[in-house]
Amino acid sequence: MDNLAEKKPHAVLIPFPGQGHINSLFKLAKLLHFKGFHITFVNTEYNHKRLLKSMDSNSLDGFNGFSFETIPDGLTELDGNGDVTRNEEPLRQSVRKNFLRPFSELLTKLHDSAIAGVTLPVTCIVSDCFMQFTTQAAEEHALPIILFSPASAAGVYAAFHFRTLVEKGVIPFKDDSYLKNYKEKDNQ
Repeated sequence: MDNLAEKKPHAVLIPFPGQGHINSLFKLAKLLHFKGFHITFVNTEYNHKRLLKSMDSNSLDGFNGFSFETIPDGLTELDGNGDVTRNEEPLRQSVRKNFLRPFSELLTKLHDSAIAGVTLPVTCIVSDCFMQFTTQAAEEHALPIILFSPASAAGVYAAFHFRTLVEKGVIPFKDDSYLKNYKEKDNQ
């Protein structure tokens, strides 16, 4: 076990519970797995059920060393019928309020499992940058952490130029007429 543990790192990945965040981090998890990492992908109970529904029965064939874990999320109490991931403010509050303890307990479970020789010891956490509690959990468990930003190139580009857009008066929009093509507005 010790030789295997030295050769194969074990990363725990945890996305923010929104579809774009999950998809991005899941792709990264598959890439790391392909490069030899043992992966534990942590999802909320709500989103894990959605993931299982969307996959066919053999979607994860050939993924030895890739496991899923869930943590309770409190999301089903927010909205028992619809897509609770669309209501962002209660979702953010639920993350801040409900996620640290179960995530920390999961890391403890994985550690105990490694001591028992059932799995590899966790060597790092890869966390969505919107899951800020993970830095505290990483410190408590003496694990290195990497914060991953799932932002699109367009989102990053917009963030870099946000100040310029404000300085030029492009945003905030003065009225509904600014929803038209910006160049039309510039020529008036």
